[in-house]
Amino acid sequence: MGEKPESKIDECICADIPKALYERVEDYCKSKGLSPSEFILDAVSEKLFSIHRERRKKPRL
Repeated sequence: MGEKPESKIDECICADIPKALYERVEDYCKSKGLSPSEFILDAVSEKLFSIHRERRKKPRL
């Protein structure tokens, strides 16, 4: 009864992205042969990695 459902690798979330920005992403992806969802996933992953790297540079108390 209290069990969590198994998570799926292809689960999705929705995000509100301004139409003008999404159109820019689509145009860029068409020129590079990427899907917009692949581009957005890569962008979020890279941002999280850079945040982690910046935090590691700060001295620890």
